[in-house]
Amino acid sequence: MIEINLLPQELKPEPQSKKIGITGPRLRQFLGLIPLIFGILLCIHLYLFAVTIVKSSQFNILNNKWQKFEPQRKMLESFNKEYALLYEDALVSQQLLRERIAWSGKLNKLSLALPSGIWFNEISVTPKDLTLKGSIVSLQSQEMNLIKIFMDNLKKDTVFFKDFSNLELGSVQRKTIGGYDIVDFILAGTLKTK
Repeated sequence: MIEINLLPQELKPEPQSKKIGITGPRLRQFLGLIPLIFGILLCIHLYLFAVTIVKSSQFNILNNKWQKFEPQRKMLESFNKEYALLYEDALVSQQLLRERIAWSGKLNKLSLALPSGIWFNEISVTPKDLTLKGSIVSLQSQEMNLIKIFMDNLKKDTVFFKDFSNLELGSVQRKTIGGYDIVDFILAGTLKTK
């Protein structure tokens, strides 16, 4: 049905666009902003697309470089494993060197602690003990006293005695050679176990 409104303009009801709050010129401005907003969004999307392409190409380049270095990386890993094993071996070697007995120093200490009239006939070393065979000649018949002085000197020397758990006198035999009394003795030292 067709309605005809003959009322003057000021009495006519407002059109729908006025009820919404957007008039004709405002509607055109709003509609003019839509392409601008669409253009901005399109530019943002194009920018993000370009950034994604650049980052993807950078990732591919770096991944290719990583693949090229794969053999070198494997060599480095194997070197690091070998180095770790050698380092452990070196630590074990250093520990063994710290625990070893410096026999040259011990022999030097033996000669420094030796009173006059005593000499060595034989020195033997095993991993568990030290055996020292010697002889004494004393014009004052002080053989046993000289042995005691010698053993006390060795026991007082902390550098010499630190590797021994005990030092004992073994057999003692007296004999006469050319009118002189000579005493043969055996000194046994037990090494500390480590």
